[in-house]
Parts: sequence; structure tokens; C-alpha cells
Amino acid sequence: MNILKTDLVDVQNDEFWEDISDLISDAVAKPTLILVKGNWEDIAEYNQLQKMLDAVKLSPEQYNIIWLKDGQKAAWHQLREKLEPKTIFLVGVMPAQLGIAALFRINQPNNFNDCVWLPTLSISELEQNPTAKGQLWNNGMKPIFVEKKFGHP
Repeated sequence: MNILKTDLVDVQNDEFWEDISDLISDAVAKPTLILVKGNWEDIAEYNQLQKMLDAVKLSPEQYNIIWLKDGQKAAWHQLREKLEPKTIFLVGVMPAQLGIAALFRINQPNNFNDCVWLPTLSISELEQNPTAKGQLWNNGMKPIFVEKKFGHP
């Protein structure tokens, strides 16, 4: 007898239970996790991201960068368990892509799951929107990474 006539977990959410080892294979626990929408092989985007990290004096020992293609998903619970971040910088990545059903204020620090989250537009969108870029710096990156108002190491 078939009591349930629907799937328990639909295909869209089933992705959050798939192994993401290939995505984080070389990564080790670091205080900052940077999730970027784009392609690390795009030299212009890579260089712009590096400039942003240099501006707040983040060294490679302090962060992991994971590049996600448009719409690609990665399970937050797996990222959290493997990488143990305290600060998550979302660059063009939506929380829903991580299996998180929460609304974050853009270009501002957000507290969620014992971490500080900083969501912003994609690198190409930031380049086209100087106002958003200024808000990201003044309301997000500077308080978190420079002034260390949110406990960032």
C-alpha cells in the first residue's frame, strides 16, 4: 500500500544532500568563507575579487574561496562542518543556493547560524553599480574586516 503519493524530498532540494567533496577538496578550516558567483578563470573577476580582499588585508591563510556557477548549489551544512567559517561573504550567491531559507540585508552584516554573513551583488554587478560598491565597503567590509566590529580575527 502506497500511503504517500509524493516524493519526500524533491529533486530540487535533494541536491543539498549530495556530496560536495569535489567542490571543497583542497579546503581546510579557515575563519572566512567566500562564495562567489562566477568563474575563477575569468581573470577580470578574479582580479577584482583579489583587490577587494587586499583592501581589507585578508591573507590566503584566512579564507577559502568557492566559485559557484549560476544556479549551482552547495549545502551549507556540509560547508559549515568541513570549513568551520565564522564569516561568510556571499558575492552574487543567494542563501537559497546553500539551502538556507532566510532573508539577509544586502551589503550589511547579518547574524545567522552563529556566523556573520555579508551578502552582496556579483562582481560584474558591483562594477556597474558604484552606489552598491560604496555601501558594501562602508556598511559591510570595513566594519567586519577592518574595524573588526563583528569578532572577525
